[in-house]
Amino acid sequence: MKTLKDLEKLAVDANPLLSAIIGGAARAVFLGGEGIGFYTTSFNLKEVERYIPRLSAERDIPLDDLYLAFSMLPVNIRDEDFYKSMMKRAGRLLGKRDPDDCHLLALGLKLRCPVWTNDSDFEGLEVKVLSTTELLKRVLGR
Repeated sequence: MKTLKDLEKLAVDANPLLSAIIGGAARAVFLGGEGIGFYTTSFNLKEVERYIPRLSAERDIPLDDLYLAFSMLPVNIRDEDFYKSMMKRAGRLLGKRDPDDCHLLALGLKLRCPVWTNDSDFEGLEVKVLSTTELLKRVLGR
């Protein structure tokens, strides 16, 4: 079984970030991912910021606690300028399925790394896709 140690970088979608900040399964991947560069886009960051108030209300978790949890995640944010050279390619590959996902795909292409998402729109593309379940198996060694 491969461990997380064989990964250098991951492009992280909004859902694993949201899961991690509410104490979900994704948090264990971040905690077990020492030495991995976790990256996301400013586009995905805005998506996370939009959902935090809803999560706060639904889960009865203070808003400040969620923002604090998010700020503590070891995630590097990249602006579109960093990966814009890959946006056309990402659009060709994914634009018809979900144009909003093109930012994360472009980041994965630019970094030449797997994408961490649970979104089926990424299946069958030019980048390796890892789900939270797959990453947890590596963390837990099962």
